[in-house]
Amino acid sequence: MRVHLRDDGLLHLPAEAVKASAIAFLRIFLGLMWLFEVTVGHNWKIGGPGSGTNPAWMGPGAGDAVRDAVASAVADGTYGWAAWVFDTVVAPNAATIGYLVIGLQIALGLAFIVGVAVRPMAVIGLGLNVWVLLLGADRIAPYFVAMHVFMLVAGGGAYYGLDGWILERTRWTDRRVVRGIRRVLAVPPFDRGRLAPGVAVFGLMAVGFVLTVPNRATERFAFVALELALLCGLAALGFYATSRYGDRLAAVTATLRIFVGLMLLYEIFAWTASGVDALPGFASVAAQTGMVEAIAANHWSLFRLIATLLVLPEVAFWSVLLGSIQLAVGAALLLGYRTRLAGLVGLGYLGVLIAFGFTRLAPLMFGLLVAVVALDGGRILSLDSVRSPGLDERFGLPIHMAAVPFLIVLAATNALAAAFTAFQTGISPDGYVTSMPSVVTAFVAILSGLLAFAGWLQRHPELDHSGEMLAIGQRTESEPF
Repeated sequence: MRVHLRDDGLLHLPAEAVKASAIAFLRIFLGLMWLFEVTVGHNWKIGGPGSGTNPAWMGPGAGDAVRDAVASAVADGTYGWAAWVFDTVVAPNAATIGYLVIGLQIALGLAFIVGVAVRPMAVIGLGLNVWVLLLGADRIAPYFVAMHVFMLVAGGGAYYGLDGWILERTRWTDRRVVRGIRRVLAVPPFDRGRLAPGVAVFGLMAVGFVLTVPNRATERFAFVALELALLCGLAALGFYATSRYGDRLAAVTATLRIFVGLMLLYEIFAWTASGVDALPGFASVAAQTGMVEAIAANHWSLFRLIATLLVLPEVAFWSVLLGSIQLAVGAALLLGYRTRLAGLVGLGYLGVLIAFGFTRLAPLMFGLLVAVVALDGGRILSLDSVRSPGLDERFGLPIHMAAVPFLIVLAATNALAAAFTAFQTGISPDGYVTSMPSVVTAFVAILSGLLAFAGWLQRHPELDHSGEMLAIGQRTESEPF
């Protein structure tokens, strides 16, 4: 392995550049997902080409969406303390809070794309999504929570982002303003003294949320309680793994692997309905047939032909096949068994689903799974680590340099197709079915472009990707890590 010794005495390892490319992939992807959600996603606000703005969020009706969400959450049985906040703080200021949420979502998107103030912005995004979850939005919010936790722990802005540029160029500066900026970029600080309390606090919270499940008034908030318990339990596991193994990135990647595995299984056993805004799982043949008919009626002609000639005549077969793949990949990721193979199969499975129009949950899982594969999510807390304890770490994505130009062409072609269809026919916000061609081509462009970006970066370890390179020597117990 080549080792570069820089002028300032810091080691720059090729493996670190490979890991950095995966972190940058997920950070930019998260930023783009924020902008997608605020424009034409399920909870759209400012709209896209031809749609205009959402009148329940902007204009004379501003605040209506917030008030409706609050009323629905309180009526359906959200937690009492959350209901008090919604009734006394949010509802009376619904219009102001609505505009604040729009501004925050745009700011979060831009901040993650350029990589500035990523850790403090991740704290804000995490808090926003927890409150969204308490409003009963239990489908998308957990995925955003997982991505924000990863960015917070990994310090995503230091990798090919402005945070890294700032940290690198202020490394030897001792001015008070500069020290203040560096402290803001490092918020919140991580130190070893917080690990044991973190395990205890989040473990107790997970148990507490589980115990509240039977008391929820509706199924929707029973799911919310379960997801809050899951997220708190994984946070406790992450604190434990960091304490046990001393590797914060390995710990957060392992918990991310477990999260993706659980959510793949969750989509099979908890959500039995099928649609392009979910995953196929083992939904009924009737539900799968309706989904395929929607694809045949709305997608590009090639996919209409495939759906009509190959899928519709054998829906039962495809239902069993797709559900079996999803079950196998989810179980393997959960247990950490042949993690890299399971992750690559999962990426292929999700990539096919995205191309066929599954453009709500599938892209979010795809982005998370890229990080799991590229950062070797099976290093710890896995059967792989027990089965082969001395197994070498395998970082990076299997993207050959010859594939990078193809991915770039694919991204450019799909970006042009998405733009053309968007401006010709417009994009219906929340139009996962009605605007399927535009949405699919947009996601293919985003993911193939980011894969090309990551594949190219991991082949160029000489690039200065971070302001926090590995220093020679060991950290002391008192140093943040």
